[in-house]
Amino acid sequence: MSVKNIVVVDTGAGNIPSVFRALKAISSSVSVSFEKREIKAAHALVLPGVGAFPKFMENLDGRGLNDLVSQFIANGGELLGICVGMQALTSGSEEFTYTKGLELVDSTVRNLADLGVLNSRIPHVGWNLVNLSEELSPCHPLRQIHNRHVYFMHSYAVPHKSPNQIGWTNHEVDFCSAIQINNALGVQFHPEKSHKVGRDFLAAWVVRTNCI
Repeated sequence: MSVKNIVVVDTGAGNIPSVFRALKAISSSVSVSFEKREIKAAHALVLPGVGAFPKFMENLDGRGLNDLVSQFIANGGELLGICVGMQALTSGSEEFTYTKGLELVDSTVRNLADLGVLNSRIPHVGWNLVNLSEELSPCHPLRQIHNRHVYFMHSYAVPHKSPNQIGWTNHEVDFCSAIQINNALGVQFHPEKSHKVGRDFLAAWVVRTNCI
């Protein structure tokens, strides 16, 4: 079943154009907007994010979108959160100062050093694997990246074994790299920067069925 009317939520993040282009190559029904009317009418939302968590949440709140996105997820809407867009689904983040998130996942985003990374590079930049939960259905979009490297770029992460975790990655320590809330999927990696693997993942998400 094809997903139509995909809206990339304009959060002011710098990677919105690259996310839009990656999706536009897959589906013609993609737009970028922060207008509540367009977001409410969407069949699927993408919540992209690059940069600091506090600024991301400030932008989201400033446009009156916090409750709207939360309600969209609660109603079973299809959503893809990328990087900070995934982190925003949590209780909050310790980046710079504690900032409250959308509070859909009971976990706090922390610096990789605080999670135990002592000898590896921070930020975690480059290609890495996502270990997938054995409970994922065969048609889940993340199956497209099984045993394939995807691109990461972050200094903060959701702790390993957080609620709703369906994927994790090792960078000296394990951290949560994929979460699922109803039909909302959050990924720490950047599919728009992951070349063919990322395109395969996005294509599977766009045409996903309701089997997850």
